Amino acid sequence: MLLKKGCNGTILTAINKDEFANVVLPKINNAKQLEIQQKVTESFNLRKQSRQLLESAKKAVEMAIEQDEKTAIDWLKGKINSIGVGDARGL
Repeated sequence: MLLKKGCNGTILTAINKDEFANVVLPKINNAKQLEIQQKVTESFNLRKQSRQLLESAKKAVEMAIEQDEKTAIDWLKGKINSIGVGDARGL
């Protein structure tokens, strides 16, 4: 919002160098910066895990169609354990 305040133009908005230099940035203490860093890192890790789970689920469905459900479930349980996202006992 601070950057939008100094922008001009309608279709392609831009901020000039002088306006950009006048943008006031808040000072964040080290503890809060560390907390933000940890949450961002956790978010990236969870996103990576969710992608891995989605790809594994797709492969398990293909495996269940081409082979059988038991083979697919056993493979998926092993994959879930290797990704380290929780307990695969519910499968």
